[in-house]
Amino acid sequence: MIKFKAGDPPKQIVGFGLTEKNVEQIKAGHPIHVMGVELSIPFDVMIFYGKDEREIADMFRQEGLIDPERTVLHDTTDKPRRRN
Repeated sequence: MIKFKAGDPPKQIVGFGLTEKNVEQIKAGHPIHVMGVELSIPFDVMIFYGKDEREIADMFRQEGLIDPERTVLHDTTDKPRRRN
């Protein structure tokens, strides 16, 4: 995986380039944990995989990761895809 932070405040971006092996691992149920200290950001990042948003949300609920007060779910399962 390639991890990067670019730009200067207030317009910065953090990016992750996943390899085929990374994708295989997350599809096998092994999320990727990126420690914020590696990119000089004040938080860690977790990258998960699921067939769709509903599957991911169910997984998060089972693990106690979804707090209804702090979690935003965008279920696009039944919505048509748009390209900009």
